[in-house]
Formats: sequence, C-alpha cells, structure tokens
Amino acid sequence: QNGFGIDGFRHDHDAINNPEIQALLAKHGLEDDCPLPTDSNARKILWKYCLSVAGTSWHAASLLMGGSADEDERDVVIHWGGGRHHSHSDKAGGFCYVNDVVLAIHRLLHSRADGVDDGMFAGIPDNQSSSSLGDKSTPRILYIDLDIHHPDGVQSAFYSTDQVFTASF
Repeated sequence: QNGFGIDGFRHDHDAINNPEIQALLAKHGLEDDCPLPTDSNARKILWKYCLSVAGTSWHAASLLMGGSADEDERDVVIHWGGGRHHSHSDKAGGFCYVNDVVLAIHRLLHSRADGVDDGMFAGIPDNQSSSSLGDKSTPRILYIDLDIHHPDGVQSAFYSTDQVFTASF
C-alpha cells in the first residue's frame, strides 16, 4: 500500500500539499483556472465533458465534409459548446482542458484521407509543414476567432504550416 488509490491519485489531504504532485499538475496546466478535480466522480464528469466537447466538434467537422454515407454534406454547422482554444497538446489552460478547435481543423485537413478516423495522427509530427502554395489539392483553413482572448492553443498547433491561417479579433 503506497497510499495511492486505484485511479493513481492519493486519497488523503496531504497529497494536495505534496510538492512533487503540485509540480506534475503545474506541468500539465492542472492548476489555477484548470484545476484537477480532487474526487474521482468529478474527474469522471470532467473526462466525459472533454469527450463530449471534442467529439461534438469532430462530428461537426465531419458533417462539413459529408459525414458518412447516410449523411448529406452541410454548409454550416454550429457547436455552441465548442471553441476551447487555449489548451495545448500537453497542457490545459485558460479554462480549456481540451482543444476541440484543433481536433476539428485536423479533421478537415485530413478529410480526403482513407481511414481518417483510424489513427489519423500516427506519423504526423507536431506543427507539420505543408506542401507548396501552388498545390490546389492542399486544403486550406481560415480560423477566425472572435473572442477577447488570443487563441494561443490553436495558433501554436498550426504555427509552422501554411494550411491554417489563424485570425484573432
């Protein structure tokens, strides 16, 4: 018995003051505006929330590209609960635990690939570079952010590619 529960977290009040645990939480942005819930039920709710936000944005992007065989392509989709644009691939931030915008943009960029839902991120390095500007088959995304805060997570994810232009107002 090392004092940790089955979910990997200590179940005593001393854990919250442990400097090692605090450093680990800080490394992944799980402090201040994005705290890690202290009880397992709240963590399950947070996990389901993240899956819901990310999944809905993924589905919205899929609808824009035609969805599945039984769904028609949509011209406009709205996800009122989306837009979590501050988290990064390895760190939460700005009340955002998941960056659904980046996931939706990746879905749109790779829409023509076979098996896009099956391991689409395998072999794709972070901040991938794109092909030449003259290639008309290369998808381009204009991400317009109308928010008082800069979408740092989205900009960071696509900083070194010419396939995504991030405009923030």
